This record gives sequence, structure tokens and C-alpha cells, in this order.
Amino acid sequence: MKHYSMLIALWIFWSCSKDEAGRQDIEGFLLFQDTVLIDPKGDIINLKYGLSSPELSKDGRFLFHYPDGEHRFNKINLERLELEETLLFEKEGPNGMGGYIGGFSITQDEHILIWSYGLHAVFSQKGTKLRDLGLSSIADEFKGYESFPIRLLEHPNDPTILFGLMITWQDYTYTLLKFDLKQKSVERIPLPETERLKSYHMKIEHEGRPAGGFGATPMATTIQNDKLIISLLTFNEVYVYDVLVDSLYVKSWDSQLTGNQNEYKLPKTVQLLQVEEHRKKFFESIVFLDPMWDPVSKRYIRLSYKSLFAVEPNEDGEYEEIGADVFLTVLDANLDILKETQLPRLSKNPRNHFFTDNRIWLFENMDDELGFIRITVD
Repeated sequence: MKHYSMLIALWIFWSCSKDEAGRQDIEGFLLFQDTVLIDPKGDIINLKYGLSSPELSKDGRFLFHYPDGEHRFNKINLERLELEETLLFEKEGPNGMGGYIGGFSITQDEHILIWSYGLHAVFSQKGTKLRDLGLSSIADEFKGYESFPIRLLEHPNDPTILFGLMITWQDYTYTLLKFDLKQKSVERIPLPETERLKSYHMKIEHEGRPAGGFGATPMATTIQNDKLIISLLTFNEVYVYDVLVDSLYVKSWDSQLTGNQNEYKLPKTVQLLQVEEHRKKFFESIVFLDPMWDPVSKRYIRLSYKSLFAVEPNEDGEYEEIGADVFLTVLDANLDILKETQLPRLSKNPRNHFFTDNRIWLFENMDDELGFIRITVD
């Protein structure tokens, strides 16, 4: 392991020297790529499930990583490339976060907003529950198990306003909720044209019983540039909710590289043994990821990809992903396309990534150590 780390360090030094080998000038882009390794400072950063739900501090200096099933968050200093500290939480009691969380986001005050079934609360980074949001008493969607928040986000200028992207499990419908925590009221904002998303979802059965589901779910990463952006994954478009003027609209693009929608329509119901074949065909077509805003360069980047799989399934019946075609789109502050290109040096899907300080950071597991491939976009 020490020898491997030394090789990584040499590669970092060589890349950061901005030698021609680390640069790419393609189709009007000047891209510089390097690889970095995070120093865990003697601790362990659990990567069993990858870099699940990466969240940035509001200034972009810190990355928060939640290891699934644990009661802690790793706070990583992106400037010094090291583990800043491990934030310890409690499972039970008045400050308990429970045994499972559905997700988390970072508030304007750098607190941690955590949600799961029966829990919607803001915690300090020391693990103290600062306030219970009481969403179950405001909206019926938060009672029981019929609906679930895909994402909860605080208004950038008013902590008493909260947005929630909800899924209703029975019919896979999606709604944007706007909570006024002070008035204890909620406004439901329907998302248009979501019926077509049902062509990208399949129910799974095993021996005549329900066994889960697979498909594309709308995603909302954060509120950036006063816009809450909801990506559809299967279409080259997004819903945009302008939080300043309370308006929702659809933004579509016409790509010259990727096509504008995923071409594989999933069957409504499949048996468990058939799932892998359909999953393979779905990801072999284009998948669009969230646009991400960088307050430094004042622009968005959006990655999309097509996965490449082994011809035959492995002994577990799974088709192993052996590569990917990855595409980069740069957007201005109004979400209009500036440039787009394929990234020939990337050969893995970029699902766990973020964008800050003019750099795309792509998660890389390096012998169970946390690393990143970084692409500077000029």
C-alpha cells in the first residue's frame, strides 16, 4: 500500500506541473486532468458503498460523506486534500439520527439537514439536534410510508422556507412541495409531463410476489444560482424552479453528440432473473446527470454517459460495467449551452461527482482509499 501511495503522489506531481500530457485541447475546450488522493489522517473513510451522496459546504471548501449504515459523517478538506474531522452522531435518544437515513443536505448555516421515515430535522456538526421541522404535522405526504422525500432543500435566503421533491410509491408520481415552516403551511407544485417517466420504470416480481423496482427517478441536487433544478435522467431537459419569483418551467437542450433521450423503454413488469438484461440495455443508452453550478466561474457543467458492459454475465448473473462514453456540456448562467464534447480520457461512469472552483471532481476508489480524478475546464 505504501508503494502504491508513492506512485499516486508521483502522478499528482507530474500532472499538476501542467505538462502537455496532462492537458487536452479538444473542440474549443482546454481541459487539464490530474488525480489526487485524500489523506485520511490515520482514520478510515468507509467506501464500501462508494462516495454515497456527496455534499459540499456552501463555500465549496469541504465535502461531506455519509458512510451508509454508520452514525457519522466524514468532513473532507478539499483545499488540503485531507480528512478534516469525523462528525460523530447518535443512533438513539433525543439527538438520534436513527438506523437509516434517506438523505441529507447542508443548510446555509452549515448545519446538516437529515431525513428518513419519521425524521426530518436539522443537526449541528457536533451531532446535536437543533430543530425538528415537524413536516408530518404540515403535509400528509410525510405520514406513513406511501410517500418519501427524494430531496429536502433549504431556501437560500430564508431558512423558514423548505422545498421537498416527493415520490409517491403507489403510482410513481412526483411533486415539488414548498413548506412555510413559520406559517406551518405547504404549497404543492405539480411537475408537468411526468407520465412519460413511467416508460422508464419497471416493477420486479419473484415467484409471484413484488420484489422491488428499477428505473429513472427525478433528482434535485441543490439550489444553485437561485434555481432549484430537477433532472429527469432520461431526457435532455430539466425542470427549473426559480425560487426568487416562484415560477416553474422546463429547459430543453438539443445535443449534437448524445441524442436527447434514453432510447430504451423498460417493460412494466419483469421477473427477478430478467432484471440484469434490462438494466444493461437501459444504461447502454444515454443517461443525463444533474447540472452543477460553480459560483467561481459562474457557469454550470452537466455530464452524461453511456455505459459499456461485458458481453456475458458473471457467475452472479450480472453484466459487469467495463467502461463508459462520457460527455461534458458547459452551460451559462441562463442554462444555455456554451460548448459540449466527449471526454475521451474518462472510461468510467461519472455518477459520483461534483463541480467547484472550475474543477470537476470524479470519485475514484484507489485500493480502498478515497481519490478523485479532477478535470479543470477552461
